[in-house]
Amino acid sequence: MKLRIRSIMAVALLLTTISLRAQTISPGKQTIDKQEYFGLNLNQNIPEKYLSKYWESYLDRFGKVKSKRGIYSIEKASIPSVSNAPVQLTSQINSGKDLSQVFLALYVNGQYVTNASDDSYKNAESILKDFSDYAGVREEARVADEIFTSSEKNYQKQTKDNENTAKEIEKTERKLIEMRAELEKKKLEADNSLIDLQNKQKTLEAARSRVK
Repeated sequence: MKLRIRSIMAVALLLTTISLRAQTISPGKQTIDKQEYFGLNLNQNIPEKYLSKYWESYLDRFGKVKSKRGIYSIEKASIPSVSNAPVQLTSQINSGKDLSQVFLALYVNGQYVTNASDDSYKNAESILKDFSDYAGVREEARVADEIFTSSEKNYQKQTKDNENTAKEIEKTERKLIEMRAELEKKKLEADNSLIDLQNKQKTLEAARSRVK
């Protein structure tokens, strides 16, 4: 019962921590394969390993994703909220000490989406905000599953240990029963030996009494 309560509290604490994580979006630029790109940055506290997985899955809705060493691209992305024309999407995920960062560059009609006052920029921000929610719920599920799996393994280990202890107790109890039975047998043998010794002592005394 205590284990279950601790597990529930741990899950609640971690999920609260995830939901409170700072998720900031800002203009940015990135050099990718020796080429400079301009776009937007999204900071997340989700580990790069998992954030990359969520990002690639999320991008799949815009077109065929090509990925290589943390770089993701769609040559002709379909993003109607940004432009009716095909969009060249280039993205990279980096990680620092405490944050992972998603960089997103959208190239439309010969220029990058960089002007914060344009609707296309605001819609690009909306894409990253939507992804932030998308990644957040998946990370919550992953962490909850990880904690549950860990708790389940711990419970199974404790159950196995208890079963082994119970078997040892049963084995010890059987041994004690055998030892008590052996002790009773030896006590009976000792009693018989005492009677035999007493009879032999009487025989000895009788024999001595006849010696003159």
